[in-house]
This record gives sequence, C-alpha cells and structure tokens, in this order.
Amino acid sequence: SPVLAGVGGRSPGGGARQVLHGGGACANSGNRWFDKTLQFIVGEDGTCGVVYDPAVIDGAVVAEMVDHALDY
Repeated sequence: SPVLAGVGGRSPGGGARQVLHGGGACANSGNRWFDKTLQFIVGEDGTCGVVYDPAVIDGAVVAEMVDHALDY
C-alpha cells in the first residue's frame, strides 16, 4: 500500500520506515519477511528500496544488482 501520512508520508524518514519495517503494524509490516536474505520493496506510490542481510560477502553483489536495476 502507499506510505501512510501518519507515519511520515513521502519524507525520507517515512520512506525509510516503509522500506525497513513496513510502517508499523497498522500499515505494511505484514508484508515484510524479516527472516529472508533479500527483499525488494515496491510501493504503490513509487516508494522503493532493498532490504538485505548485511553480510560483507553479499554487499558487493547486492550493490551491483541494485545499480543494474536502477539503470534499466
């Protein structure tokens, strides 16, 4: 769902809350799988992001994949 106005809206803080934990129990937290290594978050209102397990070995691979997605 779109980022809710009550949890920060389209501000950087609201977008971060939406991507990291779905904006809380009253919003999109039910759509987050906190035990998965990689998640692509795409909101109806254009909010998007990637949440991944911050292992050092995976960082370069995930950064390259996100750069590719942004370019194309």
